[in-house]
Amino acid sequence: MKKLILITLSIILVPMFIFSETYTYYVYQNNVEMGSISVDVDPHSYTGKTTTVLQVGLNTVKYIAQTKYDNAWTFKEYNLDIYVDNQKQVSFKSSYDGQKINNYFDGISLKSYEVSDAIILDNNLILDHIFAIYYKQLTGGTYTSFVPQLVLNQLTWDYAVLNIEIKYTDSENFVISSPGVDQKVTFKDNKLIRLEIPSQLIEVTESKKEVKEKSYIEEEITFPSFDGFELNGSLMFPKEIQKNEKIPAIVLVHGSGANDRNESISYMAPFLQLSEGLVNNGYIVLKYDKRNYTMMKNKQDTSNVMPLDFIKDAQAAIKYLKTIPEVDSDKIIVIGHSEGGSFLPHIVKGEKVAAAVALSPGLIEITDLMVYQIDYQINYLKKLNVDKSQDYTITMLENLLAQLKEVNNDMKNGKIDPDKVYLDYYKGSYLIQWSELTKNTVEEFVNMQVPLLIINGTQDLKTPYELLKEKENQLKQKKDLEIVYIENMGHELYRSDTGVFEDSVIDQLVNWLKKVL
Repeated sequence: MKKLILITLSIILVPMFIFSETYTYYVYQNNVEMGSISVDVDPHSYTGKTTTVLQVGLNTVKYIAQTKYDNAWTFKEYNLDIYVDNQKQVSFKSSYDGQKINNYFDGISLKSYEVSDAIILDNNLILDHIFAIYYKQLTGGTYTSFVPQLVLNQLTWDYAVLNIEIKYTDSENFVISSPGVDQKVTFKDNKLIRLEIPSQLIEVTESKKEVKEKSYIEEEITFPSFDGFELNGSLMFPKEIQKNEKIPAIVLVHGSGANDRNESISYMAPFLQLSEGLVNNGYIVLKYDKRNYTMMKNKQDTSNVMPLDFIKDAQAAIKYLKTIPEVDSDKIIVIGHSEGGSFLPHIVKGEKVAAAVALSPGLIEITDLMVYQIDYQINYLKKLNVDKSQDYTITMLENLLAQLKEVNNDMKNGKIDPDKVYLDYYKGSYLIQWSELTKNTVEEFVNMQVPLLIINGTQDLKTPYELLKEKENQLKQKKDLEIVYIENMGHELYRSDTGVFEDSVIDQLVNWLKKVL
């Protein structure tokens, strides 16, 4: 009898194991391997698990997603955990009853959505969602999709439910189109074998490609700042350096926030692209993790870090470069992005550098700039809001603008409390020092004793190019200044229309440096 039961169980269970499969894929961006994806899909229990591991600069980012579906492959529950260097950063959960999507972040309730027949389609290469779309056997047409990660940011959560279009070439080749992004999907024998996102130069394949050998040498370095704090970074050399040859060197200085050496933000890493482009054009490049990034990574208190610390850290990087035998100490260039660009006059003061470059710099006092950029974003969205789809975001930004105006007014009237926290993030003493450092940025640019290049994108919503245009005549009092505007480039140096890094930034830099060095 026991034998009969075992035989019967084996007959029932074997097909389930046959169809529950685990697949492995490799992720490439611009033909450079970024990481891997493991997908476990079980058509019998209607579950999917995707583990995506990406290498962003020197940091490892892991997404572990689990989705439960009903028997029509509509999602019922979704769980996502995000890790950076094996430290959990986010725990997110969504549930769906066919009419309403509820969302939770670390147990805290977030925005919910009233929507029928939603397809789940997360934006971090969660491939079991692609399998579910394939298994649903949808016809070509327009469908409502839910993008969970957009719920995690108040600036994007109003876009978490959007329309997608599915277009078939044949039964196993189709395109998922959403605003600004196409995903080209290829199945074979019920298995996903290829996914492409052309606008982001991303390709996912089941076959590992031959990895390109780096065209430069990169060394992990540590150097001390003014107070003994150890800054971690990378030093990049062109492969072909002649014996005893001295070549120009560049220091990259980050924008505001706790940035790693590559300024990594989601799939964007502007300093990674920038440093590779510059080293391939014959420059030594130094980039480093911002001190507050390192402190947060090590779970240290950052409340006493001040803007002046970042300026002194950049100066420590310049001093460190001068100790490198291959560096031509007379040809050191400082490139600052956003806040780093605004701080350039303070960074180069007293330091022997040959030239400076400001990428998307703020040009006015910081609390004035905060008001300016949010007001600019509101007006920008209002022009696009013909279908009222931006109403929620505009209202949210208007509420933020009211808070910023109050802070700006307090700053102007000397009422900022050094010990109080403003805007849920900034300590008053930090804001006061930041304000002092940015009060006369344009005048300080004009008085810089080194050649200066300023580059701004026409789709920059944080330091809009219109502000640079407004200050252009005053800035041009500086005779060794050049200003360049790049069409369709956003603040992070990526194109707003394709999401691809703007390579012409490197071309402009290299051509200008040839003229001034």
